[in-house]
Amino acid sequence: MYAYFQQPYPHRHESLRQRSLIAAAVGVFVGLFLNFFQPFGAYLWQDPAKPYILGGYGVVTFICLMLVNMIVPTLFKQWYAEERWTVAKEIGWTLLIIVLIALGNMIYGKIIFGWSFRLSDALLWLGITGAIGIMPATVITMLNYVQLARRYETKQLHIPSNKIAAEAVVVTLVADNEKDTLTVKLSDLLFIESADNYSEVVFLKEKKVQKALLRGSLSRMEEQLTHPVVRCHRSYIVNLQQVERIFGNAQGYKLQLNDWPEPIPVARRFSDMVKNYFMAS
Repeated sequence: MYAYFQQPYPHRHESLRQRSLIAAAVGVFVGLFLNFFQPFGAYLWQDPAKPYILGGYGVVTFICLMLVNMIVPTLFKQWYAEERWTVAKEIGWTLLIIVLIALGNMIYGKIIFGWSFRLSDALLWLGITGAIGIMPATVITMLNYVQLARRYETKQLHIPSNKIAAEAVVVTLVADNEKDTLTVKLSDLLFIESADNYSEVVFLKEKKVQKALLRGSLSRMEEQLTHPVVRCHRSYIVNLQQVERIFGNAQGYKLQLNDWPEPIPVARRFSDMVKNYFMAS
Protein backbone atom coordinates (compact mmCIF):
# COMPACT_ATOMS: atom_id res chain seq x y z
CA MET A 1 0.00 0.00 0.00
CA TYR A 2 2.91 2.37 0.80
CA ALA A 3 4.32 1.86 -2.69
CA TYR A 4 0.92 2.69 -4.19
CA PHE A 5 0.73 6.04 -2.37
CA GLN A 6 4.24 6.94 -3.60
CA GLN A 7 3.29 6.52 -7.26
CA PRO A 8 3.54 9.65 -9.45
CA TYR A 9 0.29 11.52 -9.90
CA PRO A 10 -0.58 14.14 -12.52
CA HIS A 11 -0.18 17.68 -11.30
CA ARG A 12 -2.71 20.40 -12.03
CA HIS A 13 -1.38 23.58 -13.62
CA GLU A 14 -4.49 25.70 -13.95
CA SER A 15 -4.30 29.39 -14.68
CA LEU A 16 -5.67 31.88 -12.14
CA ARG A 17 -8.84 32.09 -14.21
CA GLN A 18 -9.24 28.29 -14.22
CA ARG A 19 -8.62 28.12 -10.46
CA SER A 20 -11.22 30.81 -9.91
CA LEU A 21 -13.80 28.98 -12.00
CA ILE A 22 -13.14 25.67 -10.23
CA ALA A 23 -13.33 27.31 -6.79
CA ALA A 24 -16.55 29.07 -7.78
CA ALA A 25 -18.08 25.83 -9.06
CA VAL A 26 -17.21 24.00 -5.83
CA GLY A 27 -18.57 26.89 -3.75
CA VAL A 28 -21.85 26.89 -5.67
CA PHE A 29 -22.11 23.11 -5.24
CA VAL A 30 -21.62 23.38 -1.46
CA GLY A 31 -24.19 26.17 -1.16
CA LEU A 32 -26.78 24.27 -3.22
CA PHE A 33 -26.06 20.99 -1.42
CA LEU A 34 -26.59 22.53 2.02
CA ASN A 35 -29.77 24.30 0.95
CA PHE A 36 -31.27 21.29 -0.78
CA PHE A 37 -30.44 18.53 1.75
CA GLN A 38 -30.03 20.70 4.89
CA PRO A 39 -27.90 18.07 6.69
CA PHE A 40 -26.50 18.07 10.24
CA GLY A 41 -29.69 19.43 11.81
CA ALA A 42 -30.02 22.46 9.53
CA TYR A 43 -33.62 21.47 8.77
CA LEU A 44 -34.55 21.92 12.46
CA TRP A 45 -34.07 25.67 12.67
CA GLN A 46 -36.12 28.26 10.88
CA ASP A 47 -34.96 31.66 9.79
CA PRO A 48 -35.98 33.82 6.83
CA ALA A 49 -32.30 34.28 6.04
CA LYS A 50 -31.47 30.54 6.23
CA PRO A 51 -30.92 30.08 2.45
CA TYR A 52 -28.44 32.95 2.48
CA ILE A 53 -26.72 31.74 5.66
CA LEU A 54 -26.28 28.23 4.25
CA GLY A 55 -25.15 29.70 0.94
CA GLY A 56 -22.51 31.60 2.89
CA TYR A 57 -20.70 28.32 3.52
CA GLY A 58 -20.28 28.08 -0.24
CA VAL A 59 -18.67 31.52 -0.22
CA VAL A 60 -16.34 30.38 2.58
CA THR A 61 -15.39 27.35 0.49
CA PHE A 62 -14.63 29.57 -2.51
CA ILE A 63 -12.43 31.92 -0.45
CA CYS A 64 -10.49 29.05 1.17
CA LEU A 65 -9.88 27.35 -2.16
CA MET A 66 -8.58 30.55 -3.71
CA LEU A 67 -6.28 31.24 -0.76
CA VAL A 68 -4.76 27.76 -0.65
CA ASN A 69 -4.31 27.61 -4.43
CA MET A 70 -2.56 30.97 -4.53
CA ILE A 71 -0.43 30.85 -1.37
CA VAL A 72 0.82 27.25 -1.03
CA PRO A 73 2.30 26.88 -4.55
CA THR A 74 4.15 30.18 -4.03
CA LEU A 75 5.57 29.45 -0.57
CA PHE A 76 6.31 25.74 -1.04
CA LYS A 77 7.53 25.49 -4.63
CA GLN A 78 9.77 22.46 -4.06
CA TRP A 79 7.05 20.47 -2.28
CA TYR A 80 4.54 21.48 -4.93
CA ALA A 81 6.82 20.61 -7.89
CA GLU A 82 5.24 18.47 -10.59
CA GLU A 83 8.04 15.89 -10.72
CA ARG A 84 7.59 15.19 -6.98
CA TRP A 85 3.81 14.97 -6.98
CA THR A 86 2.41 11.61 -5.84
CA VAL A 87 -0.89 9.92 -4.95
CA ALA A 88 -0.13 10.58 -1.27
CA LYS A 89 0.48 14.28 -1.92
CA GLU A 90 -2.74 14.57 -3.90
CA ILE A 91 -4.70 13.05 -0.99
CA GLY A 92 -2.75 15.19 1.50
CA TRP A 93 -3.53 18.28 -0.59
CA THR A 94 -7.22 17.40 -0.42
CA LEU A 95 -7.01 16.95 3.36
CA LEU A 96 -5.27 20.33 3.72
CA ILE A 97 -8.06 22.01 1.78
CA ILE A 98 -10.70 20.31 3.93
CA VAL A 99 -8.96 21.42 7.15
CA LEU A 100 -8.75 25.02 5.95
CA ILE A 101 -12.38 25.02 4.86
CA ALA A 102 -13.34 23.62 8.30
CA LEU A 103 -11.46 26.49 9.96
CA GLY A 104 -13.15 28.94 7.62
CA ASN A 105 -16.53 27.48 8.56
CA MET A 106 -15.71 27.94 12.25
CA ILE A 107 -14.86 31.61 11.70
CA TYR A 108 -18.04 32.06 9.67
CA GLY A 109 -20.07 30.40 12.44
CA LYS A 110 -18.46 32.70 15.00
CA ILE A 111 -19.42 35.75 12.95
CA ILE A 112 -23.00 34.64 12.19
CA PHE A 113 -23.98 32.71 15.33
CA GLY A 114 -21.37 33.74 17.90
CA TRP A 115 -20.08 30.16 18.25
CA SER A 116 -16.97 29.49 20.29
CA PHE A 117 -13.54 28.26 19.14
CA ARG A 118 -13.31 25.28 21.48
CA LEU A 119 -11.42 22.16 20.43
CA SER A 120 -14.65 20.17 20.38
CA ASP A 121 -16.13 22.69 17.94
CA ALA A 122 -13.05 22.46 15.73
CA LEU A 123 -13.30 18.67 15.64
CA LEU A 124 -17.02 18.88 14.93
CA TRP A 125 -16.52 21.20 11.95
CA LEU A 126 -13.63 19.10 10.71
CA GLY A 127 -15.86 16.04 10.84
CA ILE A 128 -18.73 17.79 9.07
CA THR A 129 -16.49 19.19 6.32
CA GLY A 130 -14.68 15.89 5.94
CA ALA A 131 -17.93 13.94 5.75
CA ILE A 132 -18.95 16.01 2.74
CA GLY A 133 -15.59 16.09 0.97
CA ILE A 134 -12.95 13.53 1.98
CA MET A 135 -14.49 10.26 0.86
CA PRO A 136 -15.50 11.31 -2.66
CA ALA A 137 -12.19 13.18 -3.10
CA THR A 138 -10.11 10.14 -2.05
CA VAL A 139 -12.08 7.72 -4.18
CA ILE A 140 -11.87 10.02 -7.21
CA THR A 141 -8.10 10.41 -6.72
CA MET A 142 -7.51 6.66 -6.60
CA LEU A 143 -9.80 5.86 -9.53
CA ASN A 144 -8.23 8.63 -11.58
CA TYR A 145 -4.76 7.26 -10.83
CA VAL A 146 -5.70 3.73 -11.96
CA GLN A 147 -7.29 5.09 -15.15
CA LEU A 148 -4.27 7.25 -16.02
CA ALA A 149 -1.75 4.51 -15.21
CA ARG A 150 -3.54 2.20 -17.64
CA ARG A 151 -3.77 4.92 -20.28
CA TYR A 152 0.00 5.47 -20.30
CA GLU A 153 1.06 1.83 -20.41
CA THR A 154 3.82 1.31 -22.96
CA LYS A 155 3.49 -2.42 -23.69
CA GLN A 156 2.44 -1.80 -27.29
CA LEU A 157 5.02 0.92 -27.96
CA HIS A 158 8.43 0.26 -29.44
CA ILE A 159 11.41 2.28 -30.62
CA PRO A 160 11.61 2.54 -34.43
CA SER A 161 14.69 1.29 -36.25
CA ASN A 162 14.51 3.73 -39.18
CA LYS A 163 16.95 6.32 -37.84
CA ILE A 164 17.84 9.38 -39.92
CA ALA A 165 21.07 8.95 -41.86
CA ALA A 166 23.93 10.79 -40.14
CA GLU A 167 24.53 13.25 -42.97
CA ALA A 168 21.03 13.30 -44.44
CA VAL A 169 19.38 16.39 -42.96
CA VAL A 170 20.84 19.62 -41.59
CA VAL A 171 18.80 22.31 -39.83
CA THR A 172 19.65 25.93 -39.08
CA LEU A 173 17.96 27.60 -36.12
CA VAL A 174 17.71 31.40 -36.29
CA ALA A 175 17.38 33.63 -33.21
CA ASP A 176 15.01 36.58 -32.81
CA ASN A 177 17.63 39.06 -34.06
CA GLU A 178 17.88 37.12 -37.35
CA LYS A 179 21.69 37.14 -36.96
CA ASP A 180 22.53 34.48 -34.36
CA THR A 181 22.18 31.01 -35.82
CA LEU A 182 22.98 27.41 -34.99
CA THR A 183 23.42 24.76 -37.66
CA VAL A 184 23.23 21.13 -36.57
CA LYS A 185 22.56 17.75 -38.12
CA LEU A 186 19.02 16.66 -37.39
CA SER A 187 20.34 13.28 -36.31
CA ASP A 188 22.50 15.02 -33.66
CA LEU A 189 19.75 17.20 -32.20
CA LEU A 190 18.52 15.85 -28.84
CA PHE A 191 16.04 18.42 -27.54
CA ILE A 192 15.38 22.12 -27.02
CA GLU A 193 14.34 23.49 -23.64
CA SER A 194 12.70 26.79 -22.81
CA ALA A 195 14.92 29.11 -20.74
CA ASP A 196 12.97 32.32 -20.08
CA ASN A 197 13.37 34.45 -23.23
CA TYR A 198 15.87 31.98 -24.64
CA SER A 199 15.82 28.45 -25.98
CA GLU A 200 18.58 26.06 -24.93
CA VAL A 201 19.50 23.67 -27.72
CA VAL A 202 21.06 20.38 -26.63
CA PHE A 203 22.82 18.42 -29.36
CA LEU A 204 25.74 16.11 -30.12
CA LYS A 205 29.00 17.28 -31.62
CA GLU A 206 31.71 14.71 -32.20
CA LYS A 207 29.68 12.36 -29.97
CA LYS A 208 29.77 14.79 -27.03
CA VAL A 209 26.77 16.65 -25.63
CA GLN A 210 26.84 20.37 -26.38
CA LYS A 211 24.50 23.21 -25.39
CA ALA A 212 23.76 26.51 -27.09
CA LEU A 213 21.48 29.40 -26.14
CA LEU A 214 19.46 31.21 -28.78
CA ARG A 215 17.27 34.17 -27.97
CA GLY A 216 13.78 33.17 -29.00
CA SER A 217 10.75 31.27 -27.81
CA LEU A 218 10.16 27.56 -28.23
CA SER A 219 7.34 28.42 -30.60
CA ARG A 220 9.83 30.19 -32.85
CA MET A 221 12.18 27.20 -32.76
CA GLU A 222 9.28 24.86 -33.44
CA GLU A 223 8.37 26.77 -36.61
CA GLN A 224 11.85 26.07 -37.98
CA LEU A 225 11.74 22.32 -37.41
CA THR A 226 9.88 19.42 -38.92
CA HIS A 227 8.76 15.98 -37.80
CA PRO A 228 10.12 13.95 -36.02
CA VAL A 229 11.43 16.95 -34.03
CA VAL A 230 8.23 18.00 -32.28
CA ARG A 231 6.83 19.94 -29.34
CA CYS A 232 6.09 17.46 -26.53
CA HIS A 233 5.69 19.80 -23.55
CA ARG A 234 5.26 23.49 -22.81
CA SER A 235 9.00 23.58 -22.03
CA TYR A 236 10.44 21.03 -24.48
CA ILE A 237 10.90 20.22 -28.14
CA VAL A 238 12.30 16.73 -28.63
CA ASN A 239 13.80 14.68 -31.45
CA LEU A 240 11.70 11.51 -31.35
CA GLN A 241 14.38 9.62 -33.28
CA GLN A 242 16.78 10.14 -30.38
CA VAL A 243 14.51 8.26 -27.98
CA GLU A 244 16.02 5.01 -26.73
CA ARG A 245 13.26 4.16 -24.25
CA ILE A 246 9.73 5.30 -23.54
CA PHE A 247 7.97 4.65 -20.25
CA GLY A 248 4.83 5.94 -18.63
CA ASN A 249 3.02 6.49 -15.35
CA ALA A 250 -0.08 8.37 -14.25
CA GLN A 251 1.66 11.67 -14.99
CA GLY A 252 2.09 10.73 -18.64
CA TYR A 253 4.87 9.48 -20.90
CA LYS A 254 8.58 10.04 -20.28
CA LEU A 255 11.18 9.87 -23.05
CA GLN A 256 14.68 8.62 -22.28
CA LEU A 257 17.09 9.95 -24.90
CA ASN A 258 20.42 8.68 -26.15
CA ASP A 259 23.36 10.32 -24.36
CA TRP A 260 21.16 12.28 -21.92
CA PRO A 261 20.52 11.13 -18.32
CA GLU A 262 17.26 12.91 -17.49
CA PRO A 263 13.97 11.81 -19.12
CA ILE A 264 11.99 14.36 -21.11
CA PRO A 265 8.34 14.73 -19.97
CA VAL A 266 5.46 14.54 -22.41
CA ALA A 267 2.50 16.77 -21.60
CA ARG A 268 -0.83 15.00 -21.68
CA ARG A 269 -2.09 17.05 -24.61
CA PHE A 270 0.82 15.74 -26.71
CA SER A 271 0.55 12.13 -25.52
CA ASP A 272 -1.57 10.88 -28.43
CA MET A 273 0.89 12.30 -30.96
CA VAL A 274 3.83 10.58 -29.25
CA LYS A 275 1.90 7.34 -28.80
CA ASN A 276 0.93 7.25 -32.49
CA TYR A 277 4.54 7.78 -33.55
CA PHE A 278 5.86 4.88 -31.51
CA MET A 279 2.98 2.62 -32.45
CA ALA A 280 3.10 3.30 -36.17
CA SER A 281 6.87 3.09 -36.59
